[in-house]
Amino acid sequence: MENNKLKVCSFYVSDWHLTAMLLPFIEENVQKDEHLDTILGKNILYNMKEILTRINISDRIKEQILKIDWKNKNIIKYGDIRKFMEKTTKGHKNITVIVEGTKERIEIINSNIDRWMQKQDRKLQRKNIRIINCYEVTEFNENLQEILDKHDKVLNTSGIHDIEEMYAGYTKKRA
Repeated sequence: MENNKLKVCSFYVSDWHLTAMLLPFIEENVQKDEHLDTILGKNILYNMKEILTRINISDRIKEQILKIDWKNKNIIKYGDIRKFMEKTTKGHKNITVIVEGTKERIEIINSNIDRWMQKQDRKLQRKNIRIINCYEVTEFNENLQEILDKHDKVLNTSGIHDIEEMYAGYTKKRA
């Protein structure tokens, strides 16, 4: 993890797919007592509640998952991202931020997170921050290589994997 930050990308085809894909990862991280927060472009609270009623996990884990903010957050500007990241990282060592939206929205949010992290370098030395960017497949279509090149790993329903493991023939383009 470079500078204690890991960038992970994920792709989904519908809100239901997004929710189902994230759930195993979320459950695992809640069990590890890691801190999770979201910057979503859409509200998936209903989907999350509905799926949680249909799966067999403990009520305690379900409650913890529902404490995560699954509603959309209209924050893009640096000042809003700064406040969000300060609140999200305060008192936590292992932090995951799930970002969902259009390619353009995700790029702006990531740029502002990067800017904030650069200014906080010393304060973040003992923290592990994982950013999971979730792209809707119909949103980007042609820019898969470009998106993969900006990330360290990829997330699917079976967890976080090396990009090369999930996309045969993929080679990261060097800057």
